[in-house]
Amino acid sequence: FATTPAATNKKAISPHSHTGFIIVATVDVGKVLQMTSTCDRSMTGKNLSGQGYDSISFNPGDGDEYSIYSADRVLSAKDYSR
Repeated sequence: FATTPAATNKKAISPHSHTGFIIVATVDVGKVLQMTSTCDRSMTGKNLSGQGYDSISFNPGDGDEYSIYSADRVLSAKDYSR
């Protein structure tokens, strides 16, 4: 998850990224593990939970991102009107 709609313009960088839509979500990130800019691509929900965390935050150089590992953490979601 990006933190603002504007941030998605910098993060959605594949050739087809700007042809979809933005989802506005309220997310309970719980206890957040701060990671390096490269994050940990091998992380799983089970491993994260075993360390006492609910989500990950990292900044790959273009702003903060959050990764959650349980759909139950998404409290609400709707499409974003530009």
